[in-house]
Amino acid sequence: MSVDESIEEAVSMMKRLLALMMALCLLLGSTAFAEDDEEYSMSDLIISVEEEPAAEDMDTLEEAESEDGIYIEEDELSNLLDELQLDVEADTSIDPEALDLNPNLPDSVVNILLIGIDTRDTDLNEGMNHGDVQIILSLNKVDGSVKLTSIVRDLYVDIPGYKNKNRINVAYSRGGGELAMRTVNKNFDMNIEYYATINFYGLASIIDAIGGIDIEMTRKEAAAINTYLRKHPPKYDNTDGSTRVELEKVDGVQHLDGVQAVMYARVRSIDNDFQRTLRQRKLLELLLSKVMKDMSIDKLMNLIQTSMPYVETNVGLDTMVELAYNLVAKTDIIQRAKNGETLMEQMRLPIDEPKTWTYAQINGASVVSYSSYPNSSTYKKRRQQNVEALHQFIYGAYYPADAE
Repeated sequence: MSVDESIEEAVSMMKRLLALMMALCLLLGSTAFAEDDEEYSMSDLIISVEEEPAAEDMDTLEEAESEDGIYIEEDELSNLLDELQLDVEADTSIDPEALDLNPNLPDSVVNILLIGIDTRDTDLNEGMNHGDVQIILSLNKVDGSVKLTSIVRDLYVDIPGYKNKNRINVAYSRGGGELAMRTVNKNFDMNIEYYATINFYGLASIIDAIGGIDIEMTRKEAAAINTYLRKHPPKYDNTDGSTRVELEKVDGVQHLDGVQAVMYARVRSIDNDFQRTLRQRKLLELLLSKVMKDMSIDKLMNLIQTSMPYVETNVGLDTMVELAYNLVAKTDIIQRAKNGETLMEQMRLPIDEPKTWTYAQINGASVVSYSSYPNSSTYKKRRQQNVEALHQFIYGAYYPADAE
């Protein structure tokens, strides 16, 4: 391979990777979604990395792919963005000064709040809905690691600006993405400045656009999905429900279409909210793995265009590029995906070890709380345990918001 061919291949690969990560920024928001606790998933994506440049050629290139990643100068990134011709319109209404940011957290990690809203309408702005899925996506700009933290929707917390505590999913319905981020920041000493939301319809449509997803499930999960879809055919179904092939009532891997995958993430009748958040993260893990394995630039661009009408976010294009560059240039994430390795670490709040939560009836509402007595020392102690556990998971140390 000549030097010119090596340069062309390196640029082509970077273009694919940038488009890939922009799709992920949009679609990871899609995974946290909708009425109960949903995530979308995907399949059939390709990143075909062909022959690598010869070692002797690499020494002569300013833009080089090495064992440590792919490097292209900043002006080249701008050119690539122009070629991608993406029109990502970010929500600019968020006031960073109103987010109760913890100023002491390291800036090496970017945290994005993924929110699923409980609407089946195709319009994200059609009224304000509960943010029943909330996942903190943490992207490390130094080592490229990806971490997911799901928050149980009924967790009883302080809602900034309101006198009484409430379920954490109420924040989005009262103040959109800004109040949802502020609530998480306030209750967990975080610094979240970015969010992304999607609804049921968008999630199902995206999954169908990429050909559905294969997922290993139990016979109980399969039966629950079949039963729900028979009794409650959703209006956001992209197919004639009468032609849908029901899932087999067996344990094992099955192929799900968009609506079935949404229902998989919604299943709660066979267990509880805690297991449902586990299914959410499982779907997201499958999504990331499939995207990183196999995706052509044309399919990536189609995926981005399919996603954008259903996703609302304040993550701008420049930020997407920065995240993409850090993730693909500083890690071996693509090779790990091809090897079938786990690409992300996961946790759930509230934590179980030690157990820091209880089911409670407070002011007539069924909630998950740190204590049945929300003003007690037990509540405060357990809340603090969760704050410290979250910081340890993301940063490896605790950074109190009030530290001097």
